[in-house]
Amino acid sequence: MRGKQPKSVITDGDLAMKNAISMVFPTASHRLCSWHLLRNATSRLGMPRFLSKFRTYLMADLEVEEFESIWADAVEEFGLEQNSWVLDMYEKRGLWSNAHIRGKFFVGLKTTSSCEALNMQIGKFIHNGYNLREFIEHFQHYLEFMRRRELVADYRSLYGEPAPKTKLHELEGFAATVYTKEVFMLFREVLLLASNVRVVSSKRTSACTLFEVGMYRKEKIWSVAWDEEEDDFQCSCLRMESFGLPCVHIVGVLISLDLDIIPPKMVLNRWTKKAKQPTQVDGPREGEIPDSAYMSMHAAMMDDCRELVKLSCRNFGDYYEVKKRINAERDLLREKNRDTASASDFGDGTTVQDMKRARHRGCGRRVLTSKGKFRRVQRCRRCGRSGHNARKCDYTGQVGGGCTQGSQNLDRDGASSLGDLDAFEVGAEMEASV
Repeated sequence: MRGKQPKSVITDGDLAMKNAISMVFPTASHRLCSWHLLRNATSRLGMPRFLSKFRTYLMADLEVEEFESIWADAVEEFGLEQNSWVLDMYEKRGLWSNAHIRGKFFVGLKTTSSCEALNMQIGKFIHNGYNLREFIEHFQHYLEFMRRRELVADYRSLYGEPAPKTKLHELEGFAATVYTKEVFMLFREVLLLASNVRVVSSKRTSACTLFEVGMYRKEKIWSVAWDEEEDDFQCSCLRMESFGLPCVHIVGVLISLDLDIIPPKMVLNRWTKKAKQPTQVDGPREGEIPDSAYMSMHAAMMDDCRELVKLSCRNFGDYYEVKKRINAERDLLREKNRDTASASDFGDGTTVQDMKRARHRGCGRRVLTSKGKFRRVQRCRRCGRSGHNARKCDYTGQVGGGCTQGSQNLDRDGASSLGDLDAFEVGAEMEASV
Protein backbone atom coordinates (compact mmCIF):
# COMPACT_ATOMS: atom_id res chain seq x y z
CA MET A 1 0.00 0.00 0.00
CA ARG A 2 3.07 2.23 -0.32
CA GLY A 3 3.02 3.32 3.31
CA LYS A 4 -0.67 4.32 3.40
CA GLN A 5 -3.06 3.09 6.08
CA PRO A 6 -6.76 2.42 5.53
CA LYS A 7 -9.25 4.80 7.11
CA SER A 8 -11.77 2.08 7.97
CA VAL A 9 -11.79 -1.71 8.36
CA ILE A 10 -14.76 -4.12 8.54
CA THR A 11 -14.25 -7.59 10.05
CA ASP A 12 -16.37 -10.49 11.30
CA GLY A 13 -15.36 -9.84 14.93
CA ASP A 14 -12.35 -12.15 15.19
CA LEU A 15 -10.41 -11.19 18.34
CA ALA A 16 -6.96 -11.84 16.85
CA MET A 17 -7.81 -9.68 13.83
CA LYS A 18 -9.11 -6.91 16.08
CA ASN A 19 -5.85 -6.87 18.08
CA ALA A 20 -3.79 -6.91 14.89
CA ILE A 21 -5.74 -3.98 13.41
CA SER A 22 -5.26 -1.89 16.56
CA MET A 23 -1.50 -2.56 16.43
CA VAL A 24 -0.82 -2.22 12.68
CA PHE A 25 -3.48 0.40 11.80
CA PRO A 26 -3.92 2.43 15.01
CA THR A 27 -5.68 5.31 13.23
CA ALA A 28 -8.18 3.14 11.30
CA SER A 29 -11.82 2.91 12.37
CA HIS A 30 -12.97 -0.65 13.04
CA ARG A 31 -16.50 -1.91 12.45
CA LEU A 32 -18.18 -5.32 12.84
CA CYS A 33 -19.93 -6.91 9.88
CA SER A 34 -23.72 -6.56 10.16
CA TRP A 35 -24.37 -9.86 8.38
CA HIS A 36 -22.25 -11.80 10.88
CA LEU A 37 -23.94 -9.99 13.79
CA LEU A 38 -27.42 -10.93 12.53
CA ARG A 39 -26.34 -14.55 12.04
CA ASN A 40 -24.92 -14.67 15.58
CA ALA A 41 -28.08 -13.11 16.99
CA THR A 42 -30.19 -15.74 15.24
CA SER A 43 -28.11 -18.64 16.59
CA ARG A 44 -27.69 -17.23 20.12
CA LEU A 45 -31.20 -15.90 20.79
CA GLY A 46 -33.65 -17.32 18.27
CA MET A 47 -36.22 -14.54 18.89
CA PRO A 48 -37.68 -13.29 15.59
CA ARG A 49 -39.25 -10.19 17.17
CA PHE A 50 -36.03 -9.13 18.85
CA LEU A 51 -34.08 -9.83 15.63
CA SER A 52 -36.29 -7.41 13.69
CA LYS A 53 -35.58 -4.70 16.27
CA PHE A 54 -31.88 -5.59 16.34
CA ARG A 55 -31.79 -5.14 12.56
CA THR A 56 -33.21 -1.66 13.10
CA TYR A 57 -30.44 -0.85 15.56
CA LEU A 58 -27.90 -1.94 12.94
CA MET A 59 -29.27 -0.17 9.90
CA ALA A 60 -31.36 2.79 11.10
CA ASP A 61 -29.93 6.31 11.33
CA LEU A 62 -30.52 6.99 15.03
CA GLU A 63 -29.15 9.46 17.53
CA VAL A 64 -27.21 8.17 20.53
CA GLU A 65 -30.02 9.07 22.94
CA GLU A 66 -32.60 7.31 20.75
CA PHE A 67 -30.46 4.19 20.55
CA GLU A 68 -29.94 4.01 24.31
CA SER A 69 -33.67 4.43 24.95
CA ILE A 70 -35.00 1.83 22.50
CA TRP A 71 -32.21 -0.65 23.37
CA ALA A 72 -33.08 -0.50 27.07
CA ASP A 73 -36.80 -0.93 26.28
CA ALA A 74 -36.18 -3.93 24.01
CA VAL A 75 -33.90 -5.68 26.52
CA GLU A 76 -36.47 -5.21 29.28
CA GLU A 77 -39.36 -6.31 27.03
CA PHE A 78 -37.75 -9.64 26.09
CA GLY A 79 -36.13 -10.28 29.49
CA LEU A 80 -32.53 -10.26 28.25
CA GLU A 81 -30.99 -8.27 31.09
CA GLN A 82 -28.73 -11.17 32.09
CA ASN A 83 -28.04 -12.61 28.63
CA SER A 84 -24.26 -12.73 28.13
CA TRP A 85 -24.37 -12.18 24.36
CA VAL A 86 -26.68 -9.15 24.66
CA LEU A 87 -24.47 -7.64 27.37
CA ASP A 88 -21.38 -8.21 25.24
CA MET A 89 -22.99 -6.58 22.20
CA TYR A 90 -23.97 -3.56 24.27
CA GLU A 91 -20.37 -3.18 25.44
CA LYS A 92 -19.26 -3.29 21.77
CA ARG A 93 -21.98 -0.92 20.51
CA GLY A 94 -19.30 1.49 19.34
CA LEU A 95 -18.27 -1.11 16.73
CA TRP A 96 -21.66 -1.73 15.07
CA SER A 97 -24.27 0.88 16.01
CA ASN A 98 -24.82 3.61 13.40
CA ALA A 99 -25.54 6.07 16.20
CA HIS A 100 -22.02 5.62 17.60
CA ILE A 101 -20.20 5.12 14.26
CA ARG A 102 -21.63 8.30 12.68
CA GLY A 103 -18.81 10.57 11.59
CA LYS A 104 -16.40 7.76 10.71
CA PHE A 105 -15.64 7.27 7.04
CA PHE A 106 -17.27 3.95 6.06
CA VAL A 107 -19.07 5.20 2.90
CA GLY A 108 -22.24 3.33 3.90
CA LEU A 109 -20.53 -0.08 4.00
CA LYS A 110 -21.84 -2.33 6.76
CA THR A 111 -20.79 -5.84 5.68
CA THR A 112 -17.82 -7.66 4.18
CA SER A 113 -19.85 -8.56 1.08
CA SER A 114 -17.54 -6.53 -1.19
CA CYS A 115 -14.58 -8.66 -0.16
CA GLU A 116 -16.61 -11.86 -0.55
CA ALA A 117 -17.67 -10.79 -4.05
CA LEU A 118 -14.03 -10.17 -4.93
CA ASN A 119 -13.09 -13.65 -3.73
CA MET A 120 -15.89 -15.12 -5.85
CA GLN A 121 -14.60 -13.29 -8.93
CA ILE A 122 -11.06 -14.57 -8.31
CA GLY A 123 -12.45 -18.11 -7.91
CA LYS A 124 -13.71 -17.98 -11.51
CA PHE A 125 -10.14 -17.65 -12.78
CA ILE A 126 -8.06 -19.61 -10.25
CA HIS A 127 -8.36 -23.27 -9.21
CA ASN A 128 -6.74 -24.90 -6.20
CA GLY A 129 -5.10 -27.50 -8.44
CA TYR A 130 -2.96 -24.98 -10.35
CA ASN A 131 0.79 -25.01 -9.94
CA LEU A 132 2.76 -21.82 -9.40
CA ARG A 133 3.15 -20.98 -13.09
CA GLU A 134 -0.52 -21.59 -13.84
CA PHE A 135 -1.55 -19.56 -10.79
CA ILE A 136 0.45 -16.51 -11.91
CA GLU A 137 -0.81 -16.83 -15.48
CA HIS A 138 -4.49 -17.05 -14.52
CA PHE A 139 -4.14 -14.34 -11.89
CA GLN A 140 -2.74 -12.08 -14.59
CA HIS A 141 -5.84 -12.86 -16.67
CA TYR A 142 -8.00 -11.82 -13.71
CA LEU A 143 -6.12 -8.51 -13.37
CA GLU A 144 -6.61 -7.82 -17.07
CA PHE A 145 -10.33 -8.57 -16.69
CA MET A 146 -10.68 -6.13 -13.76
CA ARG A 147 -8.66 -3.41 -15.50
CA ARG A 148 -10.81 -3.77 -18.60
CA ARG A 149 -13.94 -3.30 -16.49
CA GLU A 150 -12.38 -0.25 -14.90
CA LEU A 151 -11.56 1.22 -18.30
CA VAL A 152 -15.16 0.71 -19.44
CA ALA A 153 -16.44 2.41 -16.28
CA ASP A 154 -14.02 5.32 -16.77
CA TYR A 155 -15.11 5.72 -20.38
CA ARG A 156 -18.79 5.85 -19.43
CA SER A 157 -18.06 8.47 -16.77
CA LEU A 158 -15.87 10.68 -18.94
CA TYR A 159 -18.00 10.67 -22.09
CA GLY A 160 -21.68 11.47 -21.99
CA GLU A 161 -23.59 13.38 -19.32
CA PRO A 162 -26.89 12.12 -17.88
CA ALA A 163 -30.10 14.00 -18.60
CA PRO A 164 -31.14 16.40 -15.83
CA LYS A 165 -34.01 15.34 -13.58
CA THR A 166 -34.23 18.26 -11.14
CA LYS A 167 -35.00 21.97 -11.44
CA LEU A 168 -31.56 22.78 -10.01
CA HIS A 169 -29.85 22.67 -13.39
CA GLU A 170 -26.69 24.52 -12.33
CA LEU A 171 -25.93 22.34 -9.30
CA GLU A 172 -26.90 19.15 -11.11
CA GLY A 173 -24.81 20.03 -14.15
CA PHE A 174 -21.81 20.90 -12.01
CA ALA A 175 -22.08 17.59 -10.14
CA ALA A 176 -22.38 15.69 -13.44
CA THR A 177 -19.14 17.22 -14.73
CA VAL A 178 -17.19 16.64 -11.52
CA TYR A 179 -18.39 13.33 -10.02
CA THR A 180 -18.14 9.90 -11.59
CA LYS A 181 -21.35 8.39 -12.91
CA GLU A 182 -21.98 6.13 -9.90
CA VAL A 183 -21.35 8.89 -7.36
CA PHE A 184 -23.42 11.38 -9.34
CA MET A 185 -26.44 9.05 -9.16
CA LEU A 186 -26.12 9.07 -5.37
CA PHE A 187 -25.78 12.86 -5.23
CA ARG A 188 -28.80 13.36 -7.50
CA GLU A 189 -30.96 11.57 -4.93
CA VAL A 190 -29.83 14.21 -2.44
CA LEU A 191 -30.81 16.96 -4.88
CA LEU A 192 -34.27 15.45 -5.27
CA LEU A 193 -34.76 15.55 -1.49
CA ALA A 194 -33.47 19.11 -1.18
CA SER A 195 -36.92 20.49 -2.01
CA ASN A 196 -38.11 19.24 1.41
CA VAL A 197 -35.49 21.31 3.27
CA ARG A 198 -36.40 24.59 4.90
CA VAL A 199 -34.03 27.02 6.61
CA VAL A 200 -35.65 27.91 9.93
CA SER A 201 -33.22 30.59 11.06
CA SER A 202 -29.68 31.88 10.61
CA LYS A 203 -27.27 33.52 13.00
CA ARG A 204 -23.95 35.17 12.20
CA THR A 205 -21.09 34.77 14.68
CA SER A 206 -17.48 35.91 14.69
CA ALA A 207 -16.28 32.55 13.33
CA CYS A 208 -19.09 31.36 11.04
CA THR A 209 -22.77 31.58 10.14
CA LEU A 210 -25.10 29.07 11.83
CA PHE A 211 -28.21 27.82 10.02
CA GLU A 212 -31.01 25.86 11.67
CA VAL A 213 -32.44 23.50 9.07
CA GLY A 214 -35.57 21.36 9.20
CA MET A 215 -37.36 18.91 6.92
CA TYR A 216 -40.92 19.07 5.67
CA ARG A 217 -43.41 17.97 8.38
CA LYS A 218 -40.61 16.94 10.76
CA GLU A 219 -39.89 18.51 14.12
CA LYS A 220 -36.20 17.64 14.27
CA ILE A 221 -33.73 20.48 13.63
CA TRP A 222 -30.19 20.15 12.27
CA SER A 223 -27.42 22.75 12.55
CA VAL A 224 -25.27 23.74 9.56
CA ALA A 225 -22.17 25.91 10.05
CA TRP A 226 -20.76 27.92 7.14
CA ASP A 227 -17.24 29.35 7.23
CA GLU A 228 -17.20 32.10 4.59
CA GLU A 229 -13.42 32.54 4.56
CA GLU A 230 -12.68 28.84 4.06
CA ASP A 231 -15.91 28.24 2.12
CA ASP A 232 -16.54 25.13 4.17
CA PHE A 233 -19.77 23.62 5.52
CA GLN A 234 -20.36 21.31 8.47
CA CYS A 235 -23.63 19.67 9.48
CA SER A 236 -24.66 18.08 12.76
CA CYS A 237 -25.80 14.92 10.93
CA LEU A 238 -22.13 14.17 10.02
CA ARG A 239 -23.13 12.63 6.70
CA MET A 240 -20.31 14.44 4.91
CA GLU A 241 -17.76 12.89 7.27
CA SER A 242 -19.38 9.44 6.98
CA PHE A 243 -20.06 9.24 3.22
CA GLY A 244 -17.92 11.96 1.67
CA LEU A 245 -20.95 13.57 -0.02
CA PRO A 246 -22.82 16.74 1.00
CA CYS A 247 -25.94 15.94 2.98
CA VAL A 248 -29.42 17.18 2.10
CA HIS A 249 -29.21 19.84 4.83
CA ILE A 250 -26.02 21.36 3.36
CA VAL A 251 -27.54 21.27 -0.13
CA GLY A 252 -30.60 23.07 1.21
CA VAL A 253 -28.34 25.81 2.61
CA LEU A 254 -26.51 26.03 -0.75
CA ILE A 255 -29.85 26.60 -2.46
CA SER A 256 -30.85 29.27 0.06
CA LEU A 257 -27.53 31.04 -0.56
CA ASP A 258 -28.17 30.86 -4.33
CA LEU A 259 -24.91 29.03 -5.06
CA ASP A 260 -24.57 27.25 -8.40
CA ILE A 261 -21.50 25.13 -7.59
CA ILE A 262 -20.44 22.82 -4.78
CA PRO A 263 -17.59 24.32 -2.70
CA PRO A 264 -14.24 22.65 -3.50
CA LYS A 265 -13.77 21.47 0.08
CA MET A 266 -17.04 19.55 -0.15
CA VAL A 267 -15.85 17.54 -3.18
CA LEU A 268 -13.57 14.62 -2.30
CA ASN A 269 -10.99 13.87 -4.95
CA ARG A 270 -11.67 10.12 -4.71
CA TRP A 271 -15.21 10.61 -6.09
CA THR A 272 -14.20 12.75 -9.09
CA LYS A 273 -13.44 11.77 -12.66
CA LYS A 274 -9.86 13.01 -12.24
CA ALA A 275 -9.12 10.93 -9.15
CA LYS A 276 -6.45 8.85 -10.88
CA GLN A 277 -4.84 11.74 -12.70
CA PRO A 278 -1.87 13.56 -11.17
CA THR A 279 -2.43 17.10 -9.99
CA GLN A 280 -2.02 19.69 -12.73
CA VAL A 281 0.90 22.13 -12.49
CA ASP A 282 2.26 24.78 -14.82
CA GLY A 283 4.94 23.44 -17.16
CA PRO A 284 6.29 19.90 -17.47
CA ARG A 285 6.14 17.72 -14.37
CA GLU A 286 9.38 16.65 -12.75
CA GLY A 287 10.44 14.64 -9.74
CA GLU A 288 9.05 11.51 -8.14
CA ILE A 289 5.60 10.24 -9.10
CA PRO A 290 3.08 10.71 -6.25
CA ASP A 291 1.41 7.71 -4.66
CA SER A 292 -2.02 8.70 -5.98
CA ALA A 293 -0.85 8.36 -9.60
CA TYR A 294 1.68 5.54 -9.29
CA MET A 295 -0.69 2.59 -9.80
CA SER A 296 -2.52 4.08 -12.77
CA MET A 297 0.72 5.13 -14.49
CA HIS A 298 2.27 1.73 -13.75
CA ALA A 299 -0.73 -0.05 -15.27
CA ALA A 300 -0.65 2.22 -18.34
CA MET A 301 3.05 1.51 -18.85
CA MET A 302 2.45 -2.25 -18.49
CA ASP A 303 -0.28 -2.15 -21.13
CA ASP A 304 1.98 -0.29 -23.56
CA CYS A 305 4.85 -2.72 -22.96
CA ARG A 306 2.57 -5.71 -23.41
CA GLU A 307 1.37 -4.41 -26.78
CA LEU A 308 4.96 -3.56 -27.77
CA VAL A 309 6.08 -7.12 -27.05
CA LYS A 310 3.18 -8.59 -29.02
CA LEU A 311 3.93 -6.47 -32.09
CA SER A 312 7.72 -6.77 -32.04
CA CYS A 313 7.74 -10.56 -31.72
CA ARG A 314 6.14 -11.05 -35.14
CA ASN A 315 9.29 -10.30 -37.10
CA PHE A 316 12.97 -11.01 -36.40
CA GLY A 317 14.08 -7.56 -37.54
CA ASP A 318 11.53 -5.76 -35.36
CA TYR A 319 12.43 -7.97 -32.41
CA TYR A 320 16.16 -7.23 -32.52
CA GLU A 321 15.60 -3.51 -33.16
CA VAL A 322 13.12 -3.08 -30.29
CA LYS A 323 15.22 -5.16 -27.92
CA LYS A 324 18.27 -3.04 -28.74
CA ARG A 325 16.39 0.17 -27.97
CA ILE A 326 14.93 -1.21 -24.76
CA ASN A 327 18.38 -2.26 -23.55
CA ALA A 328 19.73 1.20 -24.33
CA GLU A 329 16.90 2.94 -22.45
CA ARG A 330 17.29 0.55 -19.53
CA ASP A 331 21.02 1.31 -19.26
CA LEU A 332 20.33 5.05 -19.32
CA LEU A 333 17.75 4.78 -16.53
CA ARG A 334 20.06 2.61 -14.46
CA GLU A 335 22.83 5.13 -14.79
CA LYS A 336 20.44 7.95 -13.94
CA ASN A 337 19.25 6.22 -10.81
CA ARG A 338 22.75 5.01 -9.94
CA ASP A 339 21.67 1.44 -10.29
CA THR A 340 24.12 -0.36 -12.59
CA ALA A 341 23.60 -3.78 -11.08
CA SER A 342 22.50 -6.44 -13.52
CA ALA A 343 19.37 -8.49 -12.99
CA SER A 344 21.47 -11.50 -11.99
CA ASP A 345 22.79 -9.68 -8.93
CA PHE A 346 19.39 -9.70 -7.26
CA GLY A 347 18.53 -12.77 -5.18
CA ASP A 348 20.67 -15.70 -4.11
CA GLY A 349 19.89 -17.95 -7.06
CA THR A 350 17.22 -19.93 -5.24
CA THR A 351 14.80 -21.59 -7.64
CA VAL A 352 11.06 -21.29 -7.10
CA GLN A 353 9.21 -24.60 -7.24
CA ASP A 354 5.55 -25.53 -7.18
CA MET A 355 3.89 -25.64 -3.80
CA LYS A 356 3.01 -28.99 -2.29
CA ARG A 357 -0.65 -29.81 -2.69
CA ALA A 358 -2.41 -30.21 0.64
CA ARG A 359 -4.53 -33.30 1.16
CA HIS A 360 -8.10 -32.37 1.96
CA ARG A 361 -11.23 -34.23 2.88
CA GLY A 362 -12.51 -36.54 0.16
CA CYS A 363 -9.28 -36.70 -1.86
CA GLY A 364 -8.93 -40.53 -1.69
CA ARG A 365 -8.57 -42.75 -4.75
CA ARG A 366 -11.74 -43.27 -6.80
CA VAL A 367 -12.80 -46.92 -7.24
CA LEU A 368 -15.61 -48.53 -9.22
CA THR A 369 -18.36 -50.23 -7.20
CA SER A 370 -20.55 -53.16 -8.23
CA LYS A 371 -23.32 -50.70 -9.16
CA GLY A 372 -21.12 -49.02 -11.75
CA LYS A 373 -20.55 -45.87 -9.69
CA PHE A 374 -17.33 -44.28 -8.53
CA ARG A 375 -16.63 -43.56 -4.89
CA ARG A 376 -13.58 -42.40 -2.98
CA VAL A 377 -11.59 -44.63 -0.63
CA GLN A 378 -9.99 -43.10 2.44
CA ARG A 379 -6.51 -44.23 3.45
CA CYS A 380 -4.91 -44.19 6.88
CA ARG A 381 -2.32 -41.42 6.94
CA ARG A 382 0.04 -43.53 9.11
CA CYS A 383 0.19 -46.87 7.30
CA GLY A 384 -1.43 -45.97 3.97
CA ARG A 385 -4.01 -48.78 4.11
CA SER A 386 -7.78 -48.54 3.79
CA GLY A 387 -10.53 -49.70 6.11
CA HIS A 388 -9.53 -47.64 9.16
CA ASN A 389 -8.19 -44.24 10.19
CA ALA A 390 -5.14 -43.02 12.10
CA ARG A 391 -6.89 -43.21 15.50
CA LYS A 392 -7.48 -46.98 15.14
CA CYS A 393 -4.13 -47.72 13.48
CA ASP A 394 -1.55 -49.67 15.50
CA TYR A 395 1.33 -49.14 13.08
CA THR A 396 4.53 -48.63 15.11
CA GLY A 397 6.80 -47.37 12.34
CA GLN A 398 9.45 -50.04 12.99
CA VAL A 399 10.68 -52.58 10.49
CA GLY A 400 8.38 -55.58 10.53
CA GLY A 401 5.82 -53.79 12.71
CA GLY A 402 2.94 -53.64 10.20
CA CYS A 403 -0.61 -52.59 10.90
CA THR A 404 -3.02 -55.38 11.87
CA GLN A 405 -6.16 -53.40 11.11
CA GLY A 406 -5.98 -54.30 7.43
CA SER A 407 -4.08 -57.31 6.08
CA GLN A 408 -4.36 -56.25 2.50
CA ASN A 409 -3.14 -52.96 1.11
CA LEU A 410 -4.72 -50.72 -1.50
CA ASP A 411 -2.46 -51.02 -4.54
CA ARG A 412 -1.61 -48.25 -6.97
CA ASP A 413 -4.15 -49.41 -9.55
CA GLY A 414 -7.10 -48.89 -7.22
CA ALA A 415 -7.70 -52.58 -6.30
CA SER A 416 -9.21 -52.81 -2.81
CA SER A 417 -9.69 -55.55 -0.26
CA LEU A 418 -10.71 -55.05 3.33
CA GLY A 419 -12.78 -51.87 3.24
CA ASP A 420 -13.73 -52.01 -0.48
CA LEU A 421 -15.52 -55.31 -1.13
CA ASP A 422 -17.49 -53.85 -4.02
CA ALA A 423 -14.36 -52.99 -5.97
CA PHE A 424 -12.86 -56.41 -5.16
CA GLU A 425 -15.97 -58.16 -6.51
CA VAL A 426 -15.83 -56.12 -9.71
CA GLY A 427 -12.22 -57.18 -10.22
CA ALA A 428 -13.11 -60.84 -9.65
CA GLU A 429 -15.95 -60.69 -12.13
CA MET A 430 -13.64 -59.13 -14.72
CA GLU A 431 -11.08 -61.93 -14.24
CA ALA A 432 -13.81 -64.59 -14.52
CA SER A 433 -15.12 -63.08 -17.72
CA VAL A 434 -11.64 -63.15 -19.24
